[in-house]
Amino acid sequence: MNLEGLTLKLVTDKLNRELLGSKIYKVFMPTPHAVLLLVKRAQDTTALLADMNGGSPALYIPERLPENPETPPSFCMLLRKHLEEGRITKISQSGLDRIITLEIDMLGQSSKIITKKLIFELTGKNSNIILAQDDVITDSLKHIGATQNSYRVVLPGKEYVAPPPQDGLNILTAVPADIVATANALPAANFSKALVSATTGIGKATCSELLAAADILPQTVRLEDGEAKGLTEVIFQLQKHLADDGDKKVYALVSRTNQVKTILTMAPHVLEQGMTVREFDDINSAICFAMSLRPIQLPQHELLQKLVTAEIAKLRKKEQALEKDLDNAADAEKQRMLADTIMANIYQIKKGQQQADLINIYDGEPVRITLNPILSPTENAQAYYKRYNKYKRAQKEVMVQLENTEEMLQYLASLDSSLLTATTKNEVEEIRQEMIGAGLIKVVGKKKLKSNLPKSQPLHLRISEETDLYIGKNNKQNDYVTFTIGGPKDLWLHTKDIPGSHVIIKCALPEVPEQDLQLAVEIAAYFSKAREGSQVPVDCVQRRYVKKPAGSKPGFVIFTNQKTYYTTPDAQKLAPYLP
Repeated sequence: MNLEGLTLKLVTDKLNRELLGSKIYKVFMPTPHAVLLLVKRAQDTTALLADMNGGSPALYIPERLPENPETPPSFCMLLRKHLEEGRITKISQSGLDRIITLEIDMLGQSSKIITKKLIFELTGKNSNIILAQDDVITDSLKHIGATQNSYRVVLPGKEYVAPPPQDGLNILTAVPADIVATANALPAANFSKALVSATTGIGKATCSELLAAADILPQTVRLEDGEAKGLTEVIFQLQKHLADDGDKKVYALVSRTNQVKTILTMAPHVLEQGMTVREFDDINSAICFAMSLRPIQLPQHELLQKLVTAEIAKLRKKEQALEKDLDNAADAEKQRMLADTIMANIYQIKKGQQQADLINIYDGEPVRITLNPILSPTENAQAYYKRYNKYKRAQKEVMVQLENTEEMLQYLASLDSSLLTATTKNEVEEIRQEMIGAGLIKVVGKKKLKSNLPKSQPLHLRISEETDLYIGKNNKQNDYVTFTIGGPKDLWLHTKDIPGSHVIIKCALPEVPEQDLQLAVEIAAYFSKAREGSQVPVDCVQRRYVKKPAGSKPGFVIFTNQKTYYTTPDAQKLAPYLP
């Protein structure tokens, strides 16, 4: 569960109504990543639970208290020392960022009031709980050193620095017309991404709902005047709806795995496949519901599809990072010059500086060098040397990594296509075994890689009295169809530069009739990722021109002498031939 800043604004308002002025009388840690505060209110007692588990942090008033361990962790003991008998005097959110702070007043020496802050950073997998006083960290649930984060450190005795704030207009307080105009002026692949970049407090989910409410297509790049006016009105209504701090209806999006993906402040109309919606009268009830759910296991087919999709997304990010490294590689000599200049002027630089104006030791020209204030002068120089060595090696190494990444992306695309056409348990199991062999699925312990299920068979279609088609529905079947079933003079079909099935045409006649060939081309396009496309290119060549390079992945081939056909698959037309 990943909550947007807009939703956390409702959490902050709810906690203010329920906990402001209450006194903390006990602190527990039910798990190593959760803190439970028991508080006394004027009329009763209640609790506040902060669960920082994995990528789904939550801050809420639990309906039932969790069990607590007999031996409290050291962080729990420290919180007891500093917070018990303290009174909650302020609960605030940092703008619309995912940071909520409790200010707790304690009675110190000489009856002096001391204010301490308990900071909840609800930032996904980097979530944390930090205790601070006078902007100095007392301790935290997770420690972050300089080697882990170049922006800040989270260690006892260090100054508290908040995570980098979001840049953009506050979706609740900015003028709606200004929000739309700013987003419309940003360069982005589509307006949806531009709107998220131009604002704070909303993510992809709320953005999609805003566009849907304004009848704007998700792939729209720039808004016309009428669309801009419609979206301006939708944002105005959202601001009006959330203007007061009373309880608001919220909507939890529940996935097929029985997990809440997010909680929205407006009724959703854009749902992913298999997603359901639960409505709640207030945000705390929704979070309690989300935390009570237990994930269920998806069918294996969907699990494999999810794994392949996630791996493709990860490699796309890696590809972008490698391309950036390649662009930076030409900058290697500059990094060495900066490092040498720092070392030559080491005694003029003090730790804590963010930059230094020095003289380039090679050409005598002034140069401004950016420094990491957390590092010493020598460590800054070493950082530049390290970057120099990295850039120097980069061009050759990065090119190899880029080629490997592109090759892996092609292979994953073939797996994605195989999952699209797999219909039997055997076919899905063969794909799983292939993914295990490729290292995409790790086998725990000494589980056997081999399956007890019988070997699946390629799809066999008779499209006329003289012509049969054999269609591979996964990479293993593709190799079998091409190199075992297919003879040297049989025709081989595959969509051009698009993942899909290998198709072999076997004909009793010396030449395949043109009508049968055109039908086979359309079927080859249908059994590909371009199934819903038009004018899909399909390569056709005699099987003797198709080769499999030594050591290549399953399903990978190279070929020459091909002829390319273009076709638009029609499911209704093909229905009589398909199983």
